[in-house]
Amino acid sequence: MAVLIGAISPHPPLLIPEVGGKEREKVKKTDLSLKRMAEEFKKLDLETILIISPHAPYIYSSISIYSSKLLYGDFSQFGAPQVYLEYENNESIVNELIRQGKEKSIDFVPLSPDTPLDHATMVPLYYLNEAKVQSKVVAMSPEFTAPKEKLIQIGEFIRDICEQTNERIGLIASGDLSHRLSPYGPYGFTPNGPLFDKEVVSAIKNRDLKALLSIPDNIIEDAGECGFKPILTLIGALPFDEFTPEVLSYEGPFGVGYMVSIFRR
Repeated sequence: MAVLIGAISPHPPLLIPEVGGKEREKVKKTDLSLKRMAEEFKKLDLETILIISPHAPYIYSSISIYSSKLLYGDFSQFGAPQVYLEYENNESIVNELIRQGKEKSIDFVPLSPDTPLDHATMVPLYYLNEAKVQSKVVAMSPEFTAPKEKLIQIGEFIRDICEQTNERIGLIASGDLSHRLSPYGPYGFTPNGPLFDKEVVSAIKNRDLKALLSIPDNIIEDAGECGFKPILTLIGALPFDEFTPEVLSYEGPFGVGYMVSIFRR
């Protein structure tokens, strides 16, 4: 079959009702957009959803990939241990990513089977679960040390592996944009924070990969983002000449940029 849809999802834990409480009202646009994303994924009857998370365990010059037969996690780190999710891992895809990755010099490293899912994987999964999406899941990190062009190539490789299956597959890049949008936010303010977010949102809206790749490294670093590498990996898998992105919403009420986008084939 094929990769049919993709999305960019922010991952603030306060989106979870048991964590955010009344503060969720300040991210209403993000909440509604993620609900819409989950419903679109559900309509396609996907068999597997692959999530790229910047908060999966870091392994230098490698991609960490969750290897348990059953993937699980909760929000106990944020005071809500009762919000627990579990999904079946697609071990076949995991094994092929590891095996064929070696041939392409792309190093996928399986995590210990007792490793719980990180919160940046769990937030989009929460919305999928609320929509009663029953797909298998594959979860991994980006390659943190890879240059921009290499991330595109890794995305192309991930798509190739997915399309060797007979499955209907969706991809999600979990990632927040700048963490430095406001002096009242957790990481302070830099003018490059809003500039970075503006450039990323504009490039996605205009299907402009060149503009995305042209964002200077110093602006990316100064913005304090965590979503750029997952986003580039996703776009490698879902190129603009085949997938049409729509930015469903963008907001940054807590000094961190939250963009939700859908990529439709």
